[in-house]
Amino acid sequence: MKVQATKVFEDINDSVNEGYRYIFLRGSTRSSKSISALQYVIIECLKTPKISVTIARATAVSLKNTILVDFKDIMESMDIWDKGTFNKVDNTFIFDNESIIRFVGVDDKTGRLRGLRSTIVLCDEVNTFDRNSFIQLELRCEKYLISCYNPEMPENHWIFDYEKKDNAVLHISSWRDNPFLDDKIIESIQQLKEIDYDMWLIYSESQIVPPREKIYQQPEIYTELPPNIKEKYYGIDFGYSNDPCAVVEMNVDGRNIYVKQIVYDLGLTNEDLAYKLKDMGIDRDADIVCDSAEPKSIAELKRNGLNVRPVQKTSVLYGIQKVRQYKIFVHEDSVDILNEFDQYQFKKDRSGNITNTPTGADHALDAIKYGILQFLDKPKTQYSFL
Repeated sequence: MKVQATKVFEDINDSVNEGYRYIFLRGSTRSSKSISALQYVIIECLKTPKISVTIARATAVSLKNTILVDFKDIMESMDIWDKGTFNKVDNTFIFDNESIIRFVGVDDKTGRLRGLRSTIVLCDEVNTFDRNSFIQLELRCEKYLISCYNPEMPENHWIFDYEKKDNAVLHISSWRDNPFLDDKIIESIQQLKEIDYDMWLIYSESQIVPPREKIYQQPEIYTELPPNIKEKYYGIDFGYSNDPCAVVEMNVDGRNIYVKQIVYDLGLTNEDLAYKLKDMGIDRDADIVCDSAEPKSIAELKRNGLNVRPVQKTSVLYGIQKVRQYKIFVHEDSVDILNEFDQYQFKKDRSGNITNTPTGADHALDAIKYGILQFLDKPKTQYSFL
């Protein structure tokens, strides 16, 4: 059995051997923090019969295309996927030695968290957890908790209270600690400096950057598309009487996205919308993604001959994070999109602290987000977990 391990794996092992209960892994994107933590708990399960590991993320929805995919990749690379049984209903993997790994979303409303007793807990993207959810996992953990996160968080985040404990340790890593990265990924990370400086500090340099009130940087304006663009997608955010229906055209050139509003109207029925789109030359060969909350509208557009699909559900903050990883250019005539970029902000609480709750019109912004999530944020490998 072979494991491609980085320095982060060694940090975890040393911390466990030294008896720390709280092991925090703060790092940039691709620093191997989540992969190393997965490798470690998998090996622990193989070594020790009948232990239980809980792997948690903020939402159950986010498990499928993130940590579960990584888990199966690692198990197959170690040639041990067949050394147990995966139950896709309960999201559990039971090893032949009766050790078990459970995958849970802390947004679970069934009370399942309060009944989960674990030998080890792994919290992925723990900065997106609320304190109470972490406490519920902590109270039922026998040995230690490994918590991974990117440092996109306010300076008063509850995580920092835990990191100050005597039985806690913090390891900070970056993509530079991962010798297995492809050059193209490294280039994309470095390009963040020109796209969004705060994002570069967080996702390249592993630095704590307090949230800013304005969610997105104001995009640059373009008049004509650059030559040789090969990717074109469309995003739809449905609306009717109170909110406009927004349709955006997205032309993609690497990390640059050229956006143009083609519909931003109130009072459109789905039949009206289909007629408008087809009148613009958008046919069944066009790739279109829509708000998944409107399955009836999607079905009606399909019956009108359009190639539409629902977007994969994610958290609002995850979607914002993904949009901020691209440089957005907006067509000079797309006034409504420019207004939304200008006014979209995080709310402040009564004390003036910036929260994680967005405010402001986001119809076209959501349509852009759907396009990025559906067509540009796809994992290289997808599994059905049969």
